[in-house]
Amino acid sequence: MHTLPLPRDAFPRWIETPRLRLRSPEVGEAALYAQRAQEAYATRPEPLTDEQALTFSAFMIEHWSRYGFGFLVIDVVGDFGRPVSIGHAGFKYIDAWPNHWPGNYDAIELGYSVVPRARGRGYVTEAAQAVLTAAFAAFDVPSIHAKCSHDNPKSAALLLRCGMKEVEATDKARRFKIARRG
Repeated sequence: MHTLPLPRDAFPRWIETPRLRLRSPEVGEAALYAQRAQEAYATRPEPLTDEQALTFSAFMIEHWSRYGFGFLVIDVVGDFGRPVSIGHAGFKYIDAWPNHWPGNYDAIELGYSVVPRARGRGYVTEAAQAVLTAAFAAFDVPSIHAKCSHDNPKSAALLLRCGMKEVEATDKARRFKIARRG
């Protein structure tokens, strides 16, 4: 099945929650996004190289440019209202990844990462719930997907907290899905 791309620019470029500002990435901050991605993956079994982090950062920006939606930068509103960037949360076409653009537009996938010093405070859950709500409001999709590796139980727990159900476990990943409500 091949479907058309989602409506361009229907997804918000800015979302506020009680503690967070989520915003679309800007070209001038590409190095910052690469640095945050590298920090977030430093604790993973396969950390990102400088080149991988820069490629991901470019992908974040290009996905927005091509499709009008994507990952949002997560800023925590810090002391005196100054935002502090801690990672990203948002969506990509399920068949897209750095250096590869989708061949079909059948589904979108939730993704996120946050730097270690910001973990355990509920920021990613807050961000993920906000972007899921925004995606279902913006797009007429029956469901949204997500995945995580087997060695990341905290990510799986976050997806379950957001209302996702585990639908498959393969050797490579655990896959989750949430259906549109009502």
